[in-house]
Amino acid sequence: MNDPSHLFEQIKTLSDASQAKLADYVTFLQWQEARKAQMGSRNWSFSFVESFKQAAVQATVDKAGMDVKMSLATVGGESRPALWAHPPVVGQAVIEYYVPIPKHIRHVHLRTSFGIRDGAKISEDNLVAFGVKVNGMRVWGQQSHARAWQEVTIPLTLVSGDVMRFEFTTEALGSHEWTWAVWGSPELEGQLEDR
Repeated sequence: MNDPSHLFEQIKTLSDASQAKLADYVTFLQWQEARKAQMGSRNWSFSFVESFKQAAVQATVDKAGMDVKMSLATVGGESRPALWAHPPVVGQAVIEYYVPIPKHIRHVHLRTSFGIRDGAKISEDNLVAFGVKVNGMRVWGQQSHARAWQEVTIPLTLVSGDVMRFEFTTEALGSHEWTWAVWGSPELEGQLEDR
């Protein structure tokens, strides 16, 4: 499509709400293209955002009050593709993936960010427990009510050529209200060895 003028005309006919959704989708596509451009031919990655349809979503006690989905999230005024993980009233929200790990991979790490979405009226003494498990073992956790993206890189030792279970968990440690927890662009990255 070399001449987008026809597309612009179609966009003008959309409602404000539909134009906002389209803007979010364009932002997501730009993020996808930038991500692909950064990856070299000898690098490997697995996007938990792009693979959300394969995830299993569950609660450890009861799903009441839980809101889990994939969408853009704005934290501290910055929007990113994210996993929304508002925990239930009681227990944890769990987003579970089974990830095939390539053979001959090294230097694998999980890169993500986390925080509380803009607009939440979470109190200073109310915390959310964010956690990551691999094959049932906790590899990272932090309690926070951060209103700006918190960056984290977690080095991992994975079995190459195997399928590993990843879980992203959130739990309200005080009041469930306003615990609008999100994981920003969680992604596995690694280097493929020359064979």
